[in-house]
Amino acid sequence: MGPLTRQMEVRLGPDTTKLGFRVGLHSGPVTAGVLRGEKSRFQLFGDTVNMASRMESTGKRNYIQVSNSTASLLRASGKEHWITKREDMVRAKGKGLVQTYWVKTSVPPGEKSDENSMGDSFDSERKSSSKTFISADGDLHGDQDNRIRKTLIEWQVELLSRLLKRIIAKRCSHSSEVQHSFDVFASEKTMPREEIADEVKMPSFNTRTSLRIASSQYMQLPPEVLDQLEDFVTSVAFLYRDNSFHNYEHACHVTMSANKFLTRVVDPKVSGLDDSSQQAHSYEYAYGLTGDPLTQFAIIFSALIHDIDHQGVSNKQLTDENNRIAIMYNGKSPAEQNSIDLAFEVLGSSQYRDLVSCICVDEDEVKRFRQLVVNCVMATDM
Repeated sequence: MGPLTRQMEVRLGPDTTKLGFRVGLHSGPVTAGVLRGEKSRFQLFGDTVNMASRMESTGKRNYIQVSNSTASLLRASGKEHWITKREDMVRAKGKGLVQTYWVKTSVPPGEKSDENSMGDSFDSERKSSSKTFISADGDLHGDQDNRIRKTLIEWQVELLSRLLKRIIAKRCSHSSEVQHSFDVFASEKTMPREEIADEVKMPSFNTRTSLRIASSQYMQLPPEVLDQLEDFVTSVAFLYRDNSFHNYEHACHVTMSANKFLTRVVDPKVSGLDDSSQQAHSYEYAYGLTGDPLTQFAIIFSALIHDIDHQGVSNKQLTDENNRIAIMYNGKSPAEQNSIDLAFEVLGSSQYRDLVSCICVDEDEVKRFRQLVVNCVMATDM
């Protein structure tokens, strides 16, 4: 279950890994047959099926519960060590109180045992880690917060790395060379609000580029880029304050929504067209988004950083209280402008040089990437 939910989480969101399952088993005679009708199907009938259903419904997350009948068969087969008696009696509908058993399960190598699952050390007490982290507001957090934040960070890194592969794939189709001499973001002196553009020019459609982007899933990012991406996302996560709404988990929810909308726009389902016509139609349909992975990356990046250092109060309250950032930005969208400046200040540091060179190949792309992010984040000030 663990590997499956991790495969699904980039598409469905970070909460996917919290999915679990219950299993119930009962042994006995059944009647089998095919029901007639518009939706004819093979089915099993009888009290055995009902009892198996009771075993599932009265079980626990990531547990396998079996009835006394199944347990007796296991004991008769010399597999008594597979099961352990459930401490409390189960009230099964139509059966009253019944004794049931748990199946002992082992955790595969490299997998972490679920808090509600039973591993080989079923009777042993789990010990929690003493690791803690300190958020931007100085609060200490324990192991549970660490695990949640780590899962969210891993999900963000996986999502952004997929988009980075598309950027590299497009670059390879044009044989672009990375210029390492430009000064990344450090020369920006204007306030983000002054950089809002009425329109952002999108690249023209190119069939060769489209094919390269489609095959990007088979590419591998350089290890140093992946390391820097993970470090950057982690740094961003720690820049979020632990307030009730505008926190890092909220940023991940916004990222998930943006990714879902973006997927529907970038990959529309259009019938009756051949591959080349489909690509051209999709490009026009999505206003150029399908042919520009940099814009796709910028949208997800914006969702990630849009509430960095948010204090949990409105811009109006920041202005009324003469807050430091309200004064700094003349009372105009201070929270949004502060988030943008902090994000680019971190990204522009020398330790992320390989990552930035992967995102932007030259100064023109740096300018366009920043313009896209500024437009996206500033649009959240409603």
